[in-house]
Amino acid sequence: MAKLPVFFTASTKAIAEKAIQRGILKYPGLCYIEDGNVIAWMTEDNEIRYTKGDKQITDVKFSGSNLQFFNEKKLLFSYDLSMTDEDKDHIVDEVKRQIGLDSYIKSSELSTILDNIIGNLEDKQTVVDYINSLSYRKLTDKPIEYLIGSLTVPITISTLDDGIYKIKGQFIIGGNSTTVHSSADEVFFLVSHDEDTHGTSITQFQGNSILLYFIQQDGDYVTDKYVTEKWVNDQNFMSADSAKQFIQEQLELTVSELVDKKIDEALDKKIGGLESTDIANIFN
Repeated sequence: MAKLPVFFTASTKAIAEKAIQRGILKYPGLCYIEDGNVIAWMTEDNEIRYTKGDKQITDVKFSGSNLQFFNEKKLLFSYDLSMTDEDKDHIVDEVKRQIGLDSYIKSSELSTILDNIIGNLEDKQTVVDYINSLSYRKLTDKPIEYLIGSLTVPITISTLDDGIYKIKGQFIIGGNSTTVHSSADEVFFLVSHDEDTHGTSITQFQGNSILLYFIQQDGDYVTDKYVTEKWVNDQNFMSADSAKQFIQEQLELTVSELVDKKIDEALDKKIGGLESTDIANIFN
C-alpha cells in the first residue's frame, strides 16, 4: 500500500537526529534542514539520508497523483500517491466502522424517523423551520408556566396547581381577595396548596418586592411581605442589648433624680419652719 510522505522541518541535523530517536521523524518522512538548506528522507529502516552533490533537491512539485523532486529543472525521482481500489475500500470500511454506518436509510424514510424523534412538524417543511418556530409557550413539562390574563378573563392565582407561574395582564389573588390587579410587566407567582389545612400559600415576586398571601379554606386571607436590610436600617431599630443598656441608663438617671427630689422635699418638710441659726446649730 502506498504511503504519503510526512513533511518535517528542523533547524540543524542534530535536531533532526534527536527527532528520530524520539520517534517523531520516521518513515516515510521528509525533513527540510535549515542549516545548510538540506533535505533529508527516511528509509523504510528509519535511517536518515541526506541529499548532496549534483542531485541536491531544489524544488518539490505535485503533478496529478505524483509527488516530484527536482534539482533545478531536472527530475530526480517521484512518488506515485494515487489511491488503489484496495486503499479506497479499506478507508470506506474504516469510516463506516468508526461512526457506525453499517446500514443506510432512504431519504423518504428520514422524515418519518425525525417525526418519531421530534414529533409532528405541523405545517413546517423542514426540522430546522420547525425548531425555529418553537416558542417557550409551546413547550410541555415547563418549569415555569406562562399565562396572560384579560379584563374579561383574569387569572385567579389561588385556583392554579402547585408550581411557578409567570403572569402578564389582569389577575386576582383569590379567596376573599377579589381585587383585579393589572401588570404590564410579567409577575412571578409561586403557588402551594396544603392538603392538611386546605389552605393556599402564594408568593408574588415583582421588581424589588416580595408579597405573601395566606388564604384559608373559608376564603379569609392575610398578607405579609419581606423587608430589605436597608428598610430595617432606615427604621432605626435597636438591638436587644442596646435597648437593655438604654433602659438601665434611663432608670438610673430617673431614680437618682427622684431620690434627690424626695430627700429635698423631706428636709424642707422637717426643717422648713426653723430659723437659719437653729439649722446651723443642728449640724454644729
